Amino acid sequence: MPEGPCFNQVWSEVLLKGVTPRRAYNRVKKECTEVYRIDPGYVFREVPILLPRPMLVGINERESRILMPFRKPCFGLSLYTIDTDHEEIVRLRTDFRKRTEYSSEEKEGRTHKE
Repeated sequence: MPEGPCFNQVWSEVLLKGVTPRRAYNRVKKECTEVYRIDPGYVFREVPILLPRPMLVGINERESRILMPFRKPCFGLSLYTIDTDHEEIVRLRTDFRKRTEYSSEEKEGRTHKE
């Protein structure tokens, strides 16, 4: 039994099971007004998010939920809904925007100053 937080303790509902990255991407874009890119290994609620490659996570503030892809080694990629609250959405939004700004600066050859 693994120690520490597990993704099974985080998600609320499986939205799509055994999907391709493209199908998960399309569903996130369809369901959410805010969409951000996350990299494999991004830590959410103390759980590293397993992904085959960078993918989209979506915030649906109106319904207080997050749509997040996750790959379980024996089951493949699925898209999950996660119940959340306003405070967590604000924290995530800030974190995702910082990561996006940093990523853009890296591509342009600038360094990130904190």
